Amino acid sequence: MQKLLFIFPLLLSLVLNAQNSPPNPLGVRSHGIGNASVALNDINSLFNNQAGLADLENISLLFSGQETFRAPYSDNIGAGIGVPSALGAFGLSIHYFGLPNINQTKVGLAYARKLSENLSGAVQFDMLHTQISNDSKSNLFTVEIGVQYRIVEKLLLGLHLYNPIKLEIIEDEFLPTIIRLGGTYMLYERFLIHAELEKAIDYSLVLKSGLEVEIVHNLWFRTGFQNKPTTINAGTGYQFKKGFRFDLACSYQHGQILNSSGILGSSGLVPSIGFGFEFI
Repeated sequence: MQKLLFIFPLLLSLVLNAQNSPPNPLGVRSHGIGNASVALNDINSLFNNQAGLADLENISLLFSGQETFRAPYSDNIGAGIGVPSALGAFGLSIHYFGLPNINQTKVGLAYARKLSENLSGAVQFDMLHTQISNDSKSNLFTVEIGVQYRIVEKLLLGLHLYNPIKLEIIEDEFLPTIIRLGGTYMLYERFLIHAELEKAIDYSLVLKSGLEVEIVHNLWFRTGFQNKPTTINAGTGYQFKKGFRFDLACSYQHGQILNSSGILGSSGLVPSIGFGFEFI
């Protein structure tokens, strides 16, 4: 019971991302660039800012898995599909984080479309299933809203709002409201710079930044940084000719962690792996 009292507040904060940088991020490309992902405009936007789905040209699939050091044997995995159409783009995603008896699952249904030549907008409806024990479960519904605007050809800005309504999961534990603002700048054709500010109500401002460089054709190197918690990120990705993509990333994080003995530590590695496929 004592270990549960240790694990639950930490896991709940991770699931809701109440520990300085809400909500728990997902996506290997995003992980490699320090989670500065609000202006991504490919299938990775499904987990970051759904407005980017409006730029999809083909049906795309994405899977992402991450092992977190913060709680032992915990999973952070997700999968999704983006489908462009004449009416706009549709997205369906599922995201699971936690342990067998302490976890949260989010199912999202997104719709994105071009509002003008340079402006895209999106809305996603989320169903959140939170399990605290075998006998304590809750279901909530919330919404995400995103926009992206291309100021000039090489600069894309993104704005994303998560959970604009104050929702209580359990007594005195609330789902955070989070605003993210950032941009992606194409310094050269194969060199991208990402930057983002993230603010959750009642929590500190989080700064994120990242770089992507295509070192050879279709092979990308990524690196990034964020504060609160202090994290250094790196990753790589390769786009195969027939629409298949493979991504790896890892981050070193300095902050409170929990090991299997219930002892708080100070740092750890977070690896992630991802696969994608575009029906070209």
